[in-house]
Amino acid sequence: MTSKEIRRYEQKYKNYDFKDKKSDEKIILVLRRHWLTFIFKFFPVVTAMLLLIIGHFVLSEYIAEWFFDGEVTVVFFGESLIGMLLWIIFFVLWIDYYFDAWIVTTKRIVDINQMGLFRRNVSELDHIKIQDITTEVHGIFPTLLDYGFVYVQTAGSKSRFVFEEVPHPTVVRQLIAKLQKDAIRKEEKEIFLEDRVS
Repeated sequence: MTSKEIRRYEQKYKNYDFKDKKSDEKIILVLRRHWLTFIFKFFPVVTAMLLLIIGHFVLSEYIAEWFFDGEVTVVFFGESLIGMLLWIIFFVLWIDYYFDAWIVTTKRIVDINQMGLFRRNVSELDHIKIQDITTEVHGIFPTLLDYGFVYVQTAGSKSRFVFEEVPHPTVVRQLIAKLQKDAIRKEEKEIFLEDRVS
């Protein structure tokens, strides 16, 4: 990963912003889980929704014969309740997918983890504190579509940052490694200049 490629990423995300962004840092990457992971979680909900709709039309043909008027209302109420529950499940899955994000800036990594509707955990890690970066790709779909896990090991209070099922994990690892080396080089240069002054 070269400095030119990093500048290209900076241009791509120059209009992005997030809370607590420092004035002297630039966003290089904004990552979310690969879209296929959402499809896998979303598929059972869609299947249940289609079965509910098909069941409604099939059931409505025979419902007058099987049930009394009061029971018909209860059956339709039950269908509506199940449909609403499926929409809520879809909404929670979408919130979890969309608001889980990993932001890589010129100074740090910000890990935003949405847990349910009303709880969010935000952690950050300066590039200088990174000890090790590992990628992991398992399975047919992740290998073919190039997505997987990136593990960033640190000595801080949160010992491991996990980028879950992100696209192009090898590129992400190379980019973070380059930023880490740049941060170490910058700190060594500042220490050297301080020693010369004193």
